[in-house]
Amino acid sequence: MRIPILSRALSLNVRLQTFQALANPIYARLWWTNWLLYVARMMELVVLSWLVLEITDSPSQVALVGVSRMLPMFLLGLVAGSLADRFSKVGILLGVQGLNLIVGCSALALLISGNMEVWHVYLAIFLTGIGWTLDFAARRSYYSELFAPAELVNAVSLDTASLTGSMMLGPLLGGSLISLVGFSGTYAVMVAMYLVGFAVILSLGRVGITRHPAPKNSIVSQVTEAVRVVRGNRTVWATFLVTVVLNFFGFPYMQMVPVIARDVLGVGEVLFGVLMSSAGMGAVIGSLVIASNKVSRQGTVYSLGASLMLAALFLFAFSQVYVISVVLLFLAGLGTSGFATMQVTIALRAVSPEMRGRAMGVIALGIGASPMGMLLVGQLAEALNTQVALALLTGNGLLVMTILRWRLPELRDRET
Repeated sequence: MRIPILSRALSLNVRLQTFQALANPIYARLWWTNWLLYVARMMELVVLSWLVLEITDSPSQVALVGVSRMLPMFLLGLVAGSLADRFSKVGILLGVQGLNLIVGCSALALLISGNMEVWHVYLAIFLTGIGWTLDFAARRSYYSELFAPAELVNAVSLDTASLTGSMMLGPLLGGSLISLVGFSGTYAVMVAMYLVGFAVILSLGRVGITRHPAPKNSIVSQVTEAVRVVRGNRTVWATFLVTVVLNFFGFPYMQMVPVIARDVLGVGEVLFGVLMSSAGMGAVIGSLVIASNKVSRQGTVYSLGASLMLAALFLFAFSQVYVISVVLLFLAGLGTSGFATMQVTIALRAVSPEMRGRAMGVIALGIGASPMGMLLVGQLAEALNTQVALALLTGNGLLVMTILRWRLPELRDRET
């Protein structure tokens, strides 16, 4: 009798440890809004990418959808980090949801009236990209106010689980809804999700908000200071470089999946959604495993996760079989979980509390490398073909990652 009881007790303990950050009521409410925001964000990418593909039949035009969404990370990343250190983080999150609602309702009106054009797509996703940049810096630096440093890995892992889970649910839901109710019906669902998220964040009010003294220097001075921190802090610098590599060489793959799904694998909207969501499934499983364990070698998990993602995507570029493609994107998702969880945790723990918003701004700047990678893979796809373009991009990324692991001991948890 003791063995089954002990087994159940251990199982319960693991579950409690996995979700321990949800005991914080503010974080719990934020976590549920994470799912709404992240899933709607992935649905937006799926809907607008497929819409542009149908209108233009051009891989490079599809790539511009992702470029438009990620360009604000490059342009405003450091500024967003400074704003997160100056103003109420909850207020910024509320403003982001308001912006999403305005853009979503406008796009829905254009779709219903039949007046949506390609430039509308680029403008809409650029505006929500601005919101995403502000949200990235404010939401993640806010976690460091809610939790002690030792508890951050669990909180960030659960956040990553919701982010990467949206990579599974968003494409699956988006692809299915396009098939069932069309583009306008899918957008109506997204607007409803933004509305619920807005209401939940509004309910936070001023509860639990920790305020630091407002910085006396200007935003320009803060941005300059953030740049100085990047170059002076070896841990932040290593984290920034890996972020740049993965966003330039790795994540642009998402813009090529619709083209590969239709033109190489020969599937429609629903199976495209399943294919895209397989990376999310791998990422969710990996994030929950990390949340259930105390990770001591964070640099190793971070860099090896990035390497696994690039290696799986390199093999995915050559796949002609749908099932194999699904498995490879699942493995890419597993790698993504190690990268995404440790990226935020390492950066937050490497700086002082008053610099954490700017640390997230630095990471946002690194993420801003993705538009250049998207433009490159789109042009290569036009000149060569989609699979060759993706293989060239991810293969070079894997080579660069190998060099970084060799040159930067922080990525191997070695003392310098």
